[in-house]
Amino acid sequence: MRYEEEDTLTQRDRGTTGRFDLALAPAGLRLVQDLVNTSLYAWRGQPGLDLLTDLPAARAWLDRAVAGWSAESGLRAPAIDLREGDLGGLRELRESLRHGLRATAENAGTLPPGERGFRRMGSEVRLDITADGEVEYTPSQGGADGVSALVAMEMLLARTAGTWNRLKTCATTQCGACFYDASPNRSRAWHSTKTCGNVHNLHASRARGRADAR
Repeated sequence: MRYEEEDTLTQRDRGTTGRFDLALAPAGLRLVQDLVNTSLYAWRGQPGLDLLTDLPAARAWLDRAVAGWSAESGLRAPAIDLREGDLGGLRELRESLRHGLRATAENAGTLPPGERGFRRMGSEVRLDITADGEVEYTPSQGGADGVSALVAMEMLLARTAGTWNRLKTCATTQCGACFYDASPNRSRAWHSTKTCGNVHNLHASRARGRADAR
């Protein structure tokens, strides 16, 4: 399988991320990816979108995202309601995640040092043991704090599973798309080599040509 073409996955209807043909993160980590992809700065020449600019759009996104999280994690979907005052906190969390997950074209296998300073998440998660002995985790609060609690839990679980460092945002800052790098050596820097990667390589080639000419 050619990993550079993984963004052509056909799960177009599986949440915000799936609709944009991005390589999908596994299990509950997809909630983190989906949050970042509520805003894409630019997509295939079209203006950026933002699903957290108004309350109806944010609620519709969260309903889909939580349903998808439930399907991926096998846990019951928590009831998290959003109010107008939650939107700013969600956007702040989203952009700190985007910044912290930024890949670099020079060293795509690791995230840049000093770039992991996420918005502090002070919300709580409740842990319960079900009748069949399984562990459930649900946010203790609603609103942006509830979303932050789930995001924090999925970050911790992904770190334990070894999948956290494979979640990246495109090295092209004008793009901002969050993708899952499934390559063996975590070498992907762009969400697509056909678009953002190709533009980077073209600019680099032109810069080398100008340097040679001088």
